[in-house]
Amino acid sequence: MNKIASRGAEQFDPALREILEDLIFDYAYALDDEDIERWPQFFTESGMYHLTTKENYDAGLPIGIIRCVGRGMMADRVKAFHTANIFEPHSYNHMVNRPLFAMGATQGTYNARCNFQVARIMQDGRAEPFATGRYLDVIVVEKGVAKFQERIVVLDSRQIDILMVVPI
Repeated sequence: MNKIASRGAEQFDPALREILEDLIFDYAYALDDEDIERWPQFFTESGMYHLTTKENYDAGLPIGIIRCVGRGMMADRVKAFHTANIFEPHSYNHMVNRPLFAMGATQGTYNARCNFQVARIMQDGRAEPFATGRYLDVIVVEKGVAKFQERIVVLDSRQIDILMVVPI
């Protein structure tokens, strides 16, 4: 579990901080630009994406809304997005705050926490708040490239008013 206090996060070399922040922000930009094909590439080969509610996360329950383990499972989700899921077309706009970082459990890993708000823009032009919550990440940096080993998306609310098709 990734717990970073709101105060006292460790100081990082500015170049390392930039690499870590770029991963977090580029991820949001890719989803906002509807470039879902890039989504699995933000993760390590064995990376895990887990979207859950605050209620389930706080209770330590493993049940989630979306759980993908490995890029293969993520690629299957992207394929389903294009071929199997039927949903009203929409796009997202992520607002992500400056992340807090701490050293991870192993060499070359870093824990990150940042809050987000996502607006959903429907095809008819309606824009509305869609989701708020926090990202809890384990990030691996190898040869200057950062990837998510784990991304836990904790939604503040358990109410979702539409099929959750696109990752947050």
